[in-house]
Amino acid sequence: MTELTDQQLLALIRQSLDSPALLVLFDRYRPVLYKLQHRYFIPGYDRDDWEQEALLVFCRVAQRFEVARQKSFGAFYRQALRFRVYDLIRRVQTKKRVDDRQAISLEANRTFISETIRDGRWCLGQRLEVQEAVIQLAPLLSPVEHAVFGALLRGRTLHTISQDQQLSFAQTTRAANRSRQKLRQLMAE
Repeated sequence: MTELTDQQLLALIRQSLDSPALLVLFDRYRPVLYKLQHRYFIPGYDRDDWEQEALLVFCRVAQRFEVARQKSFGAFYRQALRFRVYDLIRRVQTKKRVDDRQAISLEANRTFISETIRDGRWCLGQRLEVQEAVIQLAPLLSPVEHAVFGALLRGRTLHTISQDQQLSFAQTTRAANRSRQKLRQLMAE
């Protein structure tokens, strides 16, 4: 089978990818692989990975190559393999993939993780404490402070509260500050 021309081997490959002609032709063009392998570095790829990628490209190229175009099969394969290498290098270097390669051990960094990741149970406990403090705060507030603080809890802005309550902006701001101060005192106890 080694005596057959490239066109004859390509015809056999098009009939069946399982044909031994595929490996015969692939071995003929192995120097193309070696040249690119020496020219480019793909992090994490060893010789077997390179060969596997080259064979996948070779199969695709062997099926798509048109003899009638008068272009060399070797040049067509070299270009396709070079583009595949560029794609692999880009993929390895993308920021999306960098996070995967920079994984950290949870066990080795237990203290750091526990200090930076919120615990939902703690947040729930804190929310309950704040709700209890707000309930205890209500009788301590003046009517103006109560109206302003209640509106703040409902998500209103100081400007809209001052308009709704017919207060000046300064009065609204002072009432909000006094109610916050009283809440902080309750939380500190």
